[in-house]
Amino acid sequence: MLSANATATLYYDVNDTPLLTYLGATGVNARFAPTLYPAAQAQAELSRVSDEPNAGQRNRISISVLMGNANFPQTRTVTHVLWVMFGIVPPNSTQKSHRHQSIALDFIAGGNPGVYTLAGTELDEKGDIVNPTRVDWETGMTFVTPPGYWHAHFNETNENAYVIPIQDAGLQTWLRALDIRFAR
Repeated sequence: MLSANATATLYYDVNDTPLLTYLGATGVNARFAPTLYPAAQAQAELSRVSDEPNAGQRNRISISVLMGNANFPQTRTVTHVLWVMFGIVPPNSTQKSHRHQSIALDFIAGGNPGVYTLAGTELDEKGDIVNPTRVDWETGMTFVTPPGYWHAHFNETNENAYVIPIQDAGLQTWLRALDIRFAR
């Protein structure tokens, strides 16, 4: 039984069951043990990475760390299929439009009003999303970015915003079908 002596956010039961169900398969033997990512440790690693020179120029979401399971060194995933990232959208910044064929279940780990995502199926000639759907971030919420949708994250505040996307990118990468694309 889990317990906490302070306010805690527990995000559990995100697993490979939908794929197994679709395939008509069942898990017979445990192939790995789940990995626990204590918030303080994850935040410390993210801070370490963000303090490195040119950190904001390494990734389209500015600063992030992949959270993998030691059993999957090749794919750097948390299960055979699922990929997890812990990222910052820095103050007064935009992560430009991009898309991929993995579905994203985005958990908002922190942020103030003024942080949002725009998503849609098309880009205009300037690389902006045509007729986007806007999702305003609230700490503790989760939203889905469908596969193939263009999306961009905006932080119009003076504070960092934190997101934990969980994607089937491990499977898509293994199949060589992730097809990540960036607008300009």
